[in-house]
Amino acid sequence: MKTVEQIKQLARTRLEEADILCQAGKIDGAFYLAGYSVELMLKAKICQHLDIDDLFDEDAGIAISEQVKVKAAVKTVRDSVKSHDLSVLFIYSGLAKKFQQAKANQWELMETYGLLISLVQAKEYKLWSEQARYLPIGTNNRIGVMLLIKLLKDDGGLLKWIENN
Repeated sequence: MKTVEQIKQLARTRLEEADILCQAGKIDGAFYLAGYSVELMLKAKICQHLDIDDLFDEDAGIAISEQVKVKAAVKTVRDSVKSHDLSVLFIYSGLAKKFQQAKANQWELMETYGLLISLVQAKEYKLWSEQARYLPIGTNNRIGVMLLIKLLKDDGGLLKWIENN
């Protein structure tokens, strides 16, 4: 991926895949991909916020003739924002405070946030993370995952909110 638009499109595609998995009864995979779509949309926003073309390409935006020190600095930034922690990504995106305020006034955002942090039933997993892909089959609730996907797809939902703010 070389552009912010390609990262956004990947986020949308992962959400479509989550919907397909959910409809096929593969609830835990659907939950993981739904959360991953949020991660990707936040990473697209981070690319915009930091004016970095691509978080996934170590050499993106660095001309061969530039100083090694600059290349190392950009790599350090990329490494630190490659987190899978949605709370950390909200901070790097510059949206953390704005999101806290928005979710207090928009039920779709509050509900989505609640589903992302409380849908998994296992005590050691309280919020979506990349570790969700390793949870036992049957960990997630079908109705909750269906609602999460519906809310993420909604025009007033979290993916659109991230993209538009």
